[in-house]
Amino acid sequence: MQFVQYGMLGALAALAIPIVIHLLFRNRPKTIELGTLQFLVIVLRENARRRKLKRWLLLILRLAAVFLIALLFARPYLLATESSVADDRLAILLVDRSASMGLKGNGNATSLSRAIDKAQSVISSVGPKTQVEVALFDRTVRSLGDPRGLNRELKPSAGVGTDYSTAFAWARDVCVRSKRPKQEIHLFTDLQRSGLRQSEAVALAPGIDVRVVDVGRAFPKNVAVTAVEASPSTPRPGGTLTITASVFNASPMPVSSLPVRLHLESGDAERDMDKIVDLDGATTKQIVFELKDSPKGLWRGYVEASLEGDELRFDDRRYLAIDVAPPATVWLLDGDAGRYAGGDETYFLNAALRLAPEGKKYDKTPFDPKVVDVSVSGVPDLEGAGAVVLANVANLSAADARRLAAFVSDGGGLVVFTGDRFGSPAAQSLSHVGLGVGEVVDAQATVDLPWRLDRWEESHPIFRPFADPEHGDLHRPAFNTITRIKPSTSARVLASYRGGTPALLESSHGKGKVLWFTSACDRDWGNWPRGRLYVPLVHQILAYATGLAEGGSVRRVPSSEDSAPGVIASGRTVRVTNADPFESDMARCTIKDLASRFGFRLPGPTATAANVSTTTSERGTTDERLRPNEIWPYLAAGLFGILLLEQFLANRTSA
Repeated sequence: MQFVQYGMLGALAALAIPIVIHLLFRNRPKTIELGTLQFLVIVLRENARRRKLKRWLLLILRLAAVFLIALLFARPYLLATESSVADDRLAILLVDRSASMGLKGNGNATSLSRAIDKAQSVISSVGPKTQVEVALFDRTVRSLGDPRGLNRELKPSAGVGTDYSTAFAWARDVCVRSKRPKQEIHLFTDLQRSGLRQSEAVALAPGIDVRVVDVGRAFPKNVAVTAVEASPSTPRPGGTLTITASVFNASPMPVSSLPVRLHLESGDAERDMDKIVDLDGATTKQIVFELKDSPKGLWRGYVEASLEGDELRFDDRRYLAIDVAPPATVWLLDGDAGRYAGGDETYFLNAALRLAPEGKKYDKTPFDPKVVDVSVSGVPDLEGAGAVVLANVANLSAADARRLAAFVSDGGGLVVFTGDRFGSPAAQSLSHVGLGVGEVVDAQATVDLPWRLDRWEESHPIFRPFADPEHGDLHRPAFNTITRIKPSTSARVLASYRGGTPALLESSHGKGKVLWFTSACDRDWGNWPRGRLYVPLVHQILAYATGLAEGGSVRRVPSSEDSAPGVIASGRTVRVTNADPFESDMARCTIKDLASRFGFRLPGPTATAANVSTTTSERGTTDERLRPNEIWPYLAAGLFGILLLEQFLANRTSA
């Protein structure tokens, strides 16, 4: 048996009080022989013996009451029960494996290696009944089903940042599912402040103990390239390309004569530019590189800052890819061309994509439209094209349909506008090669109110810019006639008219996209080409079909466990992955900052995973929380019974 409050055992000295009272106030009667009472002597002698026995019992009860009161304040608990409770608990180990955990300290061991060693020490110290859950975290959490999977062979994530809220949210969910009476979280981290700034608050249950183990160190020597931007965003061949790099000195000490290099390559061509910069401590400087007469091509490369003795290498290089290319070629296959000047089916669509009157050219337009009368020349050579538009095409030959299918399967985009000439034959020829979106029912003209867009997917790349009311109200375009289509199970309705009638449908074929708009792109079925939303809407549709709405041929992908920094080609696109720029900031937070953000109580520094005895808080005060193995409730019940018995016996014992 042990006691929470050993000092209260001094109250046992109060046991002397009942003894003193008993000795001082007991009666000492004188004996007088009276002949007339000689027959009562025997009876009185028997009564005296009973009273003496009752008085001794009363003394014992009072001593026991004082003894139990002293034990109550001392709060005893049983050692055997304590060990059992200590084993019956949940221990969650969260190990930070973000990129900054690759920082080496004394003994050439990384922060992650030190964290793993300390976590293994906790695992080896727990009892056999303890439930142990281990997880590695950075921006995401990866649970280790077997704690033995935690070993020094694990490496820090490649450029991935820190997010404490993700780790605590996972631990909270594990605690909610567990029925263990005692739950504790062990966090092994380098206390990087950027992981705290980007974290949302996660509320933990009040009874969960959180122990934070600091394995990092302050003020490492580190220079990072945290950002690279190219201007213009869509460079054209022969123009001037400006690349701006942000170089950050994470150390408080200044750095002088730091070499910074830009390297670009496209095929066999290469370009290198070098600059020397000076950086003050904890500052960022913008480095500008200018490349004139940029040749056509997909240029891939990096900006690198080379600091001798840099202790974190993951952020020294930042990758980039730049597609120096002319505007995306869009073939407009006109199904109703040449009726009169300005009356082609694609007249308004062509002008909207060129962003210039006929015969003129706007250099900054993202599209280069080319019009073809499909009834005369069929589908042209689509090599190098970004998208194809079928505008009110009555029919397609099987060969043309197969060429379109091959083009879309290779990553191209197909946009279909219906009209008075479009019908089941054209729809069936497209459906036979996998470019359909459903069954064409009929063309339906309005009787009273025009057809207007009623619903659309606001999160879709086509409609995302229109989430801002200042960019226009998509309810305004009006249509006199639409083509009713019954969508197939593989088609996705992106927008609809009133009553749920599909307006814009999407499907995929191979690597490409197929979009069907159920009205005409000219003024035959509505006056929407004259509205101010015509140009932005058709631009968004074609931008999505060509991939420009998703970044064009260059896609930026966040770093992750499965995606290390670099430039990787994938079909018509390249993926650029870089380290999280916030991970380069090695400023540290305190354990109190973590506790304040996530609202947990910290045990004292003397607490360990195997030690479940009394712990101290940060202020050094005793842990006053109730232990599940304390026996004072039983002592209180015994004291109550003794006091009742003492009161009963005292009322029946004369002085």
